[in-house]
Amino acid sequence: YGRRLAKFAKEVIATQTKINRQGEEVKVEYPARLWTSTMRRTKETAQFIEHNTIKHTWDNGDETDWVQYRPVERRNLDEIYAGSCDGMTYKEIEEHFPEEFKRRQQDKLTYRYPRGESYMDVILRMEPIALELER
Repeated sequence: YGRRLAKFAKEVIATQTKINRQGEEVKVEYPARLWTSTMRRTKETAQFIEHNTIKHTWDNGDETDWVQYRPVERRNLDEIYAGSCDGMTYKEIEEHFPEEFKRRQQDKLTYRYPRGESYMDVILRMEPIALELER
């Protein structure tokens, strides 16, 4: 999976097709970032993505060296933390914590796992990342 994702990132995400002065289509690499969560599996997947340096000319004419896909860990991107239920399947939660399971079924958005997070907590944690992506 990681190798296929790396190929997709290089060939699709960080490449644009432009028309050169001769009217020919050419593929041009443009700056791309690579953010991962702090989870081991995301970092292991990211290891297959090359982070070579490209020359990039910005809209204002400035030219810089840009390191493609330099991995940056962002805790904000971690999955929901299920606290006392972390690592359990929903079936196991239902068996060991039937009242908690019932409460979660009634309101998944605001239900907070014991010593864990709610989806609303995750939304609030993700907000700064969403704003940064817009920039």
